[in-house]
Amino acid sequence: MRLRPTPLALALAVALPVAFADVRAQTPAPAPEAAIGEAGSAPPLLKLAPVLEPPPLRSAAPKAGSAPGAPAGTAPTVVAPAAGPASTPGTTGKPPEGSPLRVAPFAAGDGPIFMRADRLDGVVGKYVEAEGKVELRTRSETVLADWLHYDFNLDEIWGKGGVLLRRGPDSISGPEAKFKRDTETGYFREPRFVIGSNGARGSASTLEFNGPDRFDVTDGRYSTCVAPREDWYVRMDELEIDQKRRVGTGRNATVRFFDVPIAYTPWFEFPLDNERKTGFLVPTLGATGIRGFEAAVPYYLNLAPNYDATITPRLMTKRGLQLGGQGRYLFETFAGELNAEFLPHDRQTGTDRWGVSFRHNQDLSAITPGLAGYLNLNKVSDDTYFADLSDRIAVTSQSSLPREGGFTWARGPWQALLRAQTFQTLQDPGSPPVTPPYNRMPQLAGRLLETDWLGLSFDGAAEYVNFRQSALEPTGGRMYIYPGVSWDRQGAAWFVTARAAVHARQYWLDGTGQAADSTPSVTVPIASVDGGLVFERDWKAFGNDFVQTLEPRAFYVYIPYRDQNTLPNFDSAEDDFNFAQLFSVNRYLGNDRIGDANQLTLALTSRLLESATGAERLRVAVGQRFYFEDQKVTLGSEAPQAAGTSDLLALAEGRITDAWAVAGLWQYNFDSSQTERFNLGLRWTPGPGRVVNGSYRFSRTNDDPQPGSASELKQFDVSGQWPVAPRWTLLGRWNYSLADRKTLEAVVGVEYNADCWSLRVAAQRLTTTTETTTTSVYAQIELNGLARFGTSPLDLMRRSVPGYQQSNDPTISPREQGEPFPDY
Repeated sequence: MRLRPTPLALALAVALPVAFADVRAQTPAPAPEAAIGEAGSAPPLLKLAPVLEPPPLRSAAPKAGSAPGAPAGTAPTVVAPAAGPASTPGTTGKPPEGSPLRVAPFAAGDGPIFMRADRLDGVVGKYVEAEGKVELRTRSETVLADWLHYDFNLDEIWGKGGVLLRRGPDSISGPEAKFKRDTETGYFREPRFVIGSNGARGSASTLEFNGPDRFDVTDGRYSTCVAPREDWYVRMDELEIDQKRRVGTGRNATVRFFDVPIAYTPWFEFPLDNERKTGFLVPTLGATGIRGFEAAVPYYLNLAPNYDATITPRLMTKRGLQLGGQGRYLFETFAGELNAEFLPHDRQTGTDRWGVSFRHNQDLSAITPGLAGYLNLNKVSDDTYFADLSDRIAVTSQSSLPREGGFTWARGPWQALLRAQTFQTLQDPGSPPVTPPYNRMPQLAGRLLETDWLGLSFDGAAEYVNFRQSALEPTGGRMYIYPGVSWDRQGAAWFVTARAAVHARQYWLDGTGQAADSTPSVTVPIASVDGGLVFERDWKAFGNDFVQTLEPRAFYVYIPYRDQNTLPNFDSAEDDFNFAQLFSVNRYLGNDRIGDANQLTLALTSRLLESATGAERLRVAVGQRFYFEDQKVTLGSEAPQAAGTSDLLALAEGRITDAWAVAGLWQYNFDSSQTERFNLGLRWTPGPGRVVNGSYRFSRTNDDPQPGSASELKQFDVSGQWPVAPRWTLLGRWNYSLADRKTLEAVVGVEYNADCWSLRVAAQRLTTTTETTTTSVYAQIELNGLARFGTSPLDLMRRSVPGYQQSNDPTISPREQGEPFPDY
């Protein structure tokens, strides 16, 4: 005999929870951000409970006393334990209490099967029967019953009286079970099951085996609440499982929460093993100040294994009915995704509103190795589309949507790009106009990655772009080449890198208001030397062994002055002053400005490393730049840097203890004796589900350095998650601008964990534009192991509270355990 997963467990442990969950669990299609919130997720695949099923017997010589004519290898032989006499087949005997009886022969690969009972009886070649605390065990399964009968001629197993089938933490039990092995037919009466992996349990009136790969369940019931609690359960009248088609069909299914029906379907069909299948997904509900009450019901279309679609009607009481759609495809040489939304006649604006996003990637290596193509197209109907229809600050703050297509090529150290790129610029009505970026029509770029040759490293870049923008002047073409060579040497405690490069540019300008020279050019040589030392020492602190490093570093750059202030600026901007910029040769981003430089950067870094693991616990650094000449190249309204010293930068970051983490940056101006920038963030996580975050940001622009001016950025951001009572957890976030005296985002939420279900409620107040705010409320009930109902605040909670963990996470609150398995 052997045990294998039972169809009942598959039906009740897999089918029931999946029935109301996301049927696309393997390949969820993300909904368009402005259209739909989280649609819920499918429960994890549940482990299966075991059932008894006899495999083919292997040959064994018949023992003395076998019935004449009995086929060899088909009759079991009862072998007595070493401590007592053997029981002869055909007689009744009671072995010593607790001594096992071994039944042979055994299924190949299953190992021996052990059986013990108060009484064992049988006839060679016909049957074996056990009664009184029957226990059958294999390597991984156990069968318990009051009475067990195996008919060899009918190839049938029959158990009565508290039949229990157990495999690992899973079990199924009932008063009677019968299974005919050759036809795979039979039944299990009043089965009850327990799934140890998620604490689920359930029952049914009957389970009928109707041949290979088919079985029916009548009056099924499922819940993850620990007995005797039954806060929620699912009940269905009928469930048919077709394992050959990998499809389940249910009828009259109801989800009841505190005995109140909250979901019902008269008929549904679902895939087994979480395969994708056409059908409705979990709907989302919610309410916001600018959209009113809203509900979205996604419908998924499983068109083929490699392409699908989702259609999502979204009703907003203050806006109207929006229709959203998503299509995805994946082929051997190309893949892509299309998202589209349409809101006819917005009740607030009186206009039709829509958004489209299309991404496509194409492998063209059949033409030439390393060649690929792509498209990335995005467009919305108006400037406030995201501000009105999205809940995420990262989306509402978008100002430029790219529309581009092109080709890429890579082969060894060589890379190339050819593309055309335009932008849609979204203007905030209450903010100063946003300067639109230049369109690249087209752009051709190439790069040589670092390649060693003759002890030197060579690299380079080249590009031609035709910049076009009707709202800007000048326009025209620009080409540059940027080859470089470096010499690198390093030892166990030192390194040095010397590099020389040339940046050469040529312009072809058109339009009005230009200087007489429409084809200016400039060539800028660049030289740099970078070197440093690394010292280490063992250090013992706080009872732990550490390695402390001391790493002085020097970086010198020389770039002679070349007049560039009259040249156009297509894509350059002043780089942020930080530690990475301290060790960059150019103080500008882009390729329209190469700043003149005769400067030296000195920095000192110290790290604290764990001796056992090498993990970095803490890093502190201080650095400053020394200018030996006045800088003459500027960009826009930038003031030229005089000879002298830069601001001092100090940095500290790391996880000081298992509970405390810190990250801070300080920029101090010695000339004006004032702080230019100060960022400090702290995180305290004393345990799972307990976290407090606090940060403060201050910066002063160069345009208006006076303290208290409107140009100052002063914000604080506090957030946290903390259990305040058994089962209750509070969380929140407050992001406030001191300079504007305005709340940028506020979130408050509460979670209630009832072990087998959870309630989450959150409210958000978000500044979408300079003059517009919106308030949103999210509410969700999660029935563990089944589905989530409502509008999910989980994404909001994760973004708002760094380090957030769900209150029903097993690491925070391990599930209660039900009654242990009954045993003899």
